[in-house]
Amino acid sequence: MEKGRLVLIDGEHYPDVTAWAVEKLGDVCCAVFLGGSEKIGSIDEIGRKLGLRVYYGHDYMMSLRRALEENEITEVVDLSDEPVLDYEDRFRIASLCMLYGVPYRGADFYFTPRRLKRTRKPSLAVIGTGKRVGKTAVSGFIARTLKEIARPVIVTMGRGGPEKPELIDGERFEITPEFLLQLAQSGKHAASDHFEDALTARVTTIGCRRCGGGMAGFSFFDVIDEGIRLAESLPNDLIILEGSGATFPAYRADGYILITSAKGKLDFIRGYFGSFRVSLADVVVVTMADSVSEGRLRALKEAVRSINPDADVHLTTLRSRPLGDVSGKRLGLVMTSSDALPRAGEWLEKLGAEVVAVSANLSRRGLLLKDLQAFRGIDAVAVELKAAAVDVVTKWALENGIEVIYLDNEPVNVDGKDLREAILKLGRSILEGGR
Repeated sequence: MEKGRLVLIDGEHYPDVTAWAVEKLGDVCCAVFLGGSEKIGSIDEIGRKLGLRVYYGHDYMMSLRRALEENEITEVVDLSDEPVLDYEDRFRIASLCMLYGVPYRGADFYFTPRRLKRTRKPSLAVIGTGKRVGKTAVSGFIARTLKEIARPVIVTMGRGGPEKPELIDGERFEITPEFLLQLAQSGKHAASDHFEDALTARVTTIGCRRCGGGMAGFSFFDVIDEGIRLAESLPNDLIILEGSGATFPAYRADGYILITSAKGKLDFIRGYFGSFRVSLADVVVVTMADSVSEGRLRALKEAVRSINPDADVHLTTLRSRPLGDVSGKRLGLVMTSSDALPRAGEWLEKLGAEVVAVSANLSRRGLLLKDLQAFRGIDAVAVELKAAAVDVVTKWALENGIEVIYLDNEPVNVDGKDLREAILKLGRSILEGGR
């Protein structure tokens, strides 16, 4: 095993020029040939000129992977140029370097991976490709499922999270609308992910703050290390690391579940740093799969398979699950998405409710308040615990003597597979140390 820099080279440079650049760079232990033949006689000729081992094959990504695994690489330096590589190719390379924890540098760019730490207890990371993909809803489902075989604790990292890690004993403490409103009025963000998780999964949660999100998914500032230490001090035997938007904790978990929306851009899966996230995943949960075409779903599955053929892909829809009795009640329904409103209303009516008023302005406080003031003749308001659910909706409802029923969104397979069993299988593997 050699130690030093790895250089990416091509056949669009003369071997003498490449050798000149490698000498100027210094501390180079090996090279990966990317392609191109305009200015070379053979790849062996390049190897002799450089005095280095040159990795090459029909797939340069596989060659790069081999080189990263067989050597102690301190930095990958790109000495190639168009037309051998384009922007998309370089993001694929950057994603692979990020996966192996190696910096990737070119003439005018530098991608530096965050050092991934380890938890002292078994851990499962729930990460997303962006915001509004149903990550917190799926996290709650994962925690409820894993309660069958473990005692999980969820550590969240939200933009509205507390400055110091905040523990909510969701296993014993009942979270009521009055309690959440009191928190909101004290200046806290009562709709933070750790409150939603504690409410929907009835597990212990720890809320942490983060600010900023990098291209690969790491935050600029966060207090996640303190949250992890608190989780490790508890009797719980499995830590669930819940990401925020496309950002996730800089920890190397024992297992990964990636959440993405069928309506999202395919480039966020197969391009940019999407391939880094997909490469980590043991299970990929695709939400809103019943609202796009079969062709779209095939393309999405093929994109995942091309990056990570071992990932277990589940196509799901999110079904509204009221955390209270709705039967016989006239409801006002409030959500963040206008697309989700009709389906949620239909499901609540199947449970015996009558939905008489709706609003999709949960994340737009001014418009939301106008919608609420127009609600007439309702017994209760059903609302997701997000955005302005507490400081606006709960406050308005309690002031007007209206019952508040919070909504969970539960993933349900539409592909004939069983997400619950996949989660239990992964959970058992993690707990048994088989990851």
